[in-house]
Amino acid sequence: MSDNLDNLINDAFTEFDAAERSSYLPAPGAPAVRHKVAFRRRVHLTAFSVAGALLIALPITAYSASPRGNNSPPDAIGSANPVEPATPTLSLAPSSTPASSAPSSADLRNASLNLPAFPGWEDDGCKAKGTRKFVHGTTTLADGAKLVIGELAPIKADLDGVPGDEELTTIRCQNDESLNVTQLLALKVASDGALTPLGYVINSADTPNVAATFSREAITVDNGVVRLAAYGPYQTNGWLPCEKQVRGYAFRKGAFRQVDGPTTFQKPSKNFHEVDFRNTGLLVGRRKPDGFGESVYCVPMVNGAGEVNMYNNSDDPSKGTTHYTSTIGAVSFVNASDGEATFAILTLRSPSGETSQTLQSFRRDGDYPLGSEVLRSGVNGVTRIEKAEVSEGIVQVTVTTTSGKQVWSYRPFAADRSWQRVSS
Repeated sequence: MSDNLDNLINDAFTEFDAAERSSYLPAPGAPAVRHKVAFRRRVHLTAFSVAGALLIALPITAYSASPRGNNSPPDAIGSANPVEPATPTLSLAPSSTPASSAPSSADLRNASLNLPAFPGWEDDGCKAKGTRKFVHGTTTLADGAKLVIGELAPIKADLDGVPGDEELTTIRCQNDESLNVTQLLALKVASDGALTPLGYVINSADTPNVAATFSREAITVDNGVVRLAAYGPYQTNGWLPCEKQVRGYAFRKGAFRQVDGPTTFQKPSKNFHEVDFRNTGLLVGRRKPDGFGESVYCVPMVNGAGEVNMYNNSDDPSKGTTHYTSTIGAVSFVNASDGEATFAILTLRSPSGETSQTLQSFRRDGDYPLGSEVLRSGVNGVTRIEKAEVSEGIVQVTVTTTSGKQVWSYRPFAADRSWQRVSS
């Protein structure tokens, strides 16, 4: 009885962890428990505390709505002004692959698998090659790194063109430093259910691993081609990449190769005057309810519009998320005491048609414009942000409040997150 209970608890933890990793959203307001925080208030992953996981794991019967991506899964930052990168959950349709009549496969989370070398990291922190015995989805490598398999419930599909379906799932390598990289692994299923790795699926000429959303809703398989949305090359630290591309991979001549979609990621210029903010990825800041720190969301913009899922309360994921469409207004520049400040107003529209605005100050930190929220409608009595204009080095923001229109003046800063309000 106790063994069964232990297994149930372990399985619940794994399912919770899988759900947590399955999208480009953070677990808000929680300290990092698995990885070291990157320098300069940057983040690699977001993780629920172990205590929180204990409270949530047992009741879980389906994937959680507050997951993490590749690895992507950003972490809370341990600083006086913490920031949690967050990124959008994708809305790609699930695979339409028909139900398979193939034999039941072995339990991959408790199987021995002869794995090939881990792409890009075999000689740098993840020596996966060889026969590995997984117990409850985890195995520890000689260098101390861990492999975690099966966080994505297996997708069955014909991937090699040979009669009989294969299985597609995730395999993740993590160590005690900043490495936490996820791959898709294809497995052949023998007539007796035995599993044999067919190969790692993600294999682009420009990068062997990508930051992506690894969920059943975000991965499709059509005629042997596996497609997923990628946001950029995987990186161990720094802000997440934010250029959404759909890439397709197929098994060709004994290995998986990219067969469709873009083949390179483009990074915007460091000179914001040369950046088309209407057609680039933006990292948009959103202040936490208590006013301390921000969550950061990736919003890929196309022709001035983008989509993003945001937590309704970043300190309480149980309150769920809202899917917004976002549009950006004119981008303005102003000379500040520490350089040139760049700002714009973004308008968010919810499915119900409600709109809100956020005044963002963008700075250069990482590959994409990183925004900090100066002001947002819906808080501090502001019902709408009408416009923001420069006047002699001061940014004058016209707002509608519960008591009418007002003009609030701010002294901007180029690098500092906070602007100084000098009049109302």
